[in-house]
Amino acid sequence: MAQLEGNGGARCTVTQTIDASGAPVVKLIGEIDISNAHQIGRTLEHVVGTGTDTLVIDLSALEFMDSAGIAMLLRVVTGVAFVTIRNPSTVVRRILECTGLDDILPIEQ
Repeated sequence: MAQLEGNGGARCTVTQTIDASGAPVVKLIGEIDISNAHQIGRTLEHVVGTGTDTLVIDLSALEFMDSAGIAMLLRVVTGVAFVTIRNPSTVVRRILECTGLDDILPIEQ
C-alpha cells in the first residue's frame, strides 16, 4: 500500500491485491490531480512492469480525478493487453463517460 500526497493537497492511497483469476487489482482511494498523478502513475507502472498482461483498476473509492489523472490512466494502460475499470464512483464514472473513455476502457460493476 502506498499513500501518495501531492503538493496541492490531493491524497491518494494505492493498494494492490490479486483477484480470483490471478490478475492484479489496483485500488485507488482518494483524489488524483496534477499534484499527485505522476507519483500514482509510477506506482501503477511498477505493477504493469511485472509482466502482467491483465490489469484491474478499482475506482470505487476514487472521489475526484482531473485531466492529469485521465492522462496518467491512459499512459499506464498502454502497457497492458487487457484492462478493466472496476466499480468507478459516480463522479469518476461521469468523467469517464463525458470524455469517451468508457468506450476505450471497459467498465465492470
